[in-house]
Amino acid sequence: MIRSALIVLTVVVLMASARTFVPTSISELASPGVLLAFGFLVIAAVHVGNLFAALRLPRITGYLLTGLACGPDVGHLVSSSMLDSLTPIGGVAVGLIALSAGSELNFRRMQPRLRTVTVTGLLAVPLTAAVTASLTLVLAPRLPFLAGMSLSERLVVAGTLGVVFASLSPSVALALLSETGSDGPVSETVLGVVVLADLAIIVLFAVAHALAAGVFHIGAPSGNLVRGILIEVFGSMVVGIAVSATLALYVRRVRTKIALFVLAICFVAAEVGARLHLDVLIICLTAGLLLENVWKVHGESLREELAPAVLPVFSVFFAMAGARLHVRDLRSVGALALLFVIVRGLTLFAAGRGGASLARADASVWRWMPYGLLPQAGISVGLAVLVARHFPTWGGGARALILSVVTVNELVGPVLLRWALVRSGEAGRRLDGARHDAH
Repeated sequence: MIRSALIVLTVVVLMASARTFVPTSISELASPGVLLAFGFLVIAAVHVGNLFAALRLPRITGYLLTGLACGPDVGHLVSSSMLDSLTPIGGVAVGLIALSAGSELNFRRMQPRLRTVTVTGLLAVPLTAAVTASLTLVLAPRLPFLAGMSLSERLVVAGTLGVVFASLSPSVALALLSETGSDGPVSETVLGVVVLADLAIIVLFAVAHALAAGVFHIGAPSGNLVRGILIEVFGSMVVGIAVSATLALYVRRVRTKIALFVLAICFVAAEVGARLHLDVLIICLTAGLLLENVWKVHGESLREELAPAVLPVFSVFFAMAGARLHVRDLRSVGALALLFVIVRGLTLFAAGRGGASLARADASVWRWMPYGLLPQAGISVGLAVLVARHFPTWGGGARALILSVVTVNELVGPVLLRWALVRSGEAGRRLDGARHDAH
């Protein structure tokens, strides 16, 4: 623990010194400043994560706080242009997370929990969207970006915000399951629900966005927007099928440098997908599901091959997410954001327990699974950016509120989920199973 603290202090001092020689306008991916930022984030985030692990806190919370402390809003060690140039790393991380999440979901093994996953997902997303949208309408007099709007305009804005607030976080769930070595009904149910929920959010946001565009007379006709989103979703699935076949063939025939090949595939999927308006998350999630359930490439063996690459990619990804959090937004709408966090959390918790009860799930799932619905990251930030870009009259204020809520949920949610995994007794089961198999 002391060693990690000393390393963090050393690299911060070195980064602060080196930063004075790097122009703030640097944006090229191969520039020395960007490479410096990448190396700094890897070392600092990993060792802060070690400190948090020693305190029995999630490593990813350490990664997030590292990025927040060193990012443009606080420490200024990593500039906005550096973060923009590191975007391909984020794409690779999202692809890696989605591929791992898909390969975790074995339908045959999950069959006893499919009912719980489906019922909980179908209950949690609409209920949370409706409750947070209603809260937005109730608080309209205190939300400046809703001032002067008609009732119909407020309704579509509230609906759009409700969908964004209902989004969950497969990336946080998978990172914590991997970090804690968790395995069992709670872990499998959490992962299944958050993946299903985020797929539903993509479709619901397309509908909400189309309605808002129609009401505010902005952008493409709503029919074109919905068609574009559907093409994005189903086109990504088709590409995911091709990716899964390619990966399965490589794993079976070549069998060497698998981690490097998977990282290359994730990079290509992220970069080409962005240019073709496809979603790397859906591409790689589809590929992971097919690898595990159709091609019979066992996810556990694939994750073992990827283990050396996961730590640096995950640490930089979550550090970048932390660096993009906006402390100024949190200060400006802090009290209202905290109210949204509480209402969202209580609604998701009630939906989680309600879904588990309706599906007659195990007592452990009923008790601990709802904590896995609380973290929020990734897609929420992306949707907030889209709202601000497409609706300039009110999107900036909405973005500030969304990012403030996400900031709190990113920092608090992982702590609660890790605690739940430990208390459920599932933390460490995967490691214990590996040791048992070795003997």
